[in-house]
Amino acid sequence: MSVNLLLCEGGDRSPDVRVLAKLLGGACTVKPMDGKYGMGNRILDRRKLLAAIGVFGLLDGDFLKDWQDPQGVPQVWAMDSDQIHLGWRWERKEIENYLLDPVVVAGALGAQAPDRVKYGRALDSARDAIAIYQAARIALSVSRIRFRVLPSSFGPAKGKDNHCFPDQLDEESCRKGIIQIVSSHQTGQSVQEGDVLNAFQTYLPECQPGGSRYQHYLSGFSGKDLFFAMDEWFKDNGFAHANLFREKVLVGIESTTDDVADWVPEWGALRQTIGQT
Repeated sequence: MSVNLLLCEGGDRSPDVRVLAKLLGGACTVKPMDGKYGMGNRILDRRKLLAAIGVFGLLDGDFLKDWQDPQGVPQVWAMDSDQIHLGWRWERKEIENYLLDPVVVAGALGAQAPDRVKYGRALDSARDAIAIYQAARIALSVSRIRFRVLPSSFGPAKGKDNHCFPDQLDEESCRKGIIQIVSSHQTGQSVQEGDVLNAFQTYLPECQPGGSRYQHYLSGFSGKDLFFAMDEWFKDNGFAHANLFREKVLVGIESTTDDVADWVPEWGALRQTIGQT
């Protein structure tokens, strides 16, 4: 199935859709879908509705539970034991991680780009400032109970479709069924403070000097956090604030005559992958 429509996170003028529109212009239509939650179902719904059109999605890389050093290629996003290919994930945490990349900054801003050495030092300082916080964020992220649908039926599974249907249908039995379903749902959603704190201690070494995430912070740390940690540096270097710097980089990407796929190996790999799907 070829890629005709690619759904992504964010709104109509989000960094995601602006970068992808430039990178994939002509290869497919890019449509922002706001939040990521439920995107898999939205992709499947559109595949049913638009049977002749290949619909896929692209999500943020997010915080990885088990770290893998970056390979410069987008990650496959699939469900049902990899039987249903939904699309891809950015290899880096989020789109801002690419907008901070010194190569992207130099290409997008040209002569207006900050000095490469000074900028690199500022990035490293931001990395050091947020390192412990990233371990905390990762611990919270991986400890989060993912969204679970509250079942609307109860009772033993019956028939070849294993449809849940109660043996007793009176009011009292239904009350008991409701209590059992809600209790089971809440138990599955609970997060224990001690578990999250233990995870925090586990991820601290990875996020501090010598750690793998620290070493690859432009992939493993939050780009948004790096931006805000550099806010004062941006102000001191002629960019007013972090958001203005980001916007200038985005405008530079949109207006450049360069092939932006050459700037970041993963961008070129994503374009090639979509073209070959």
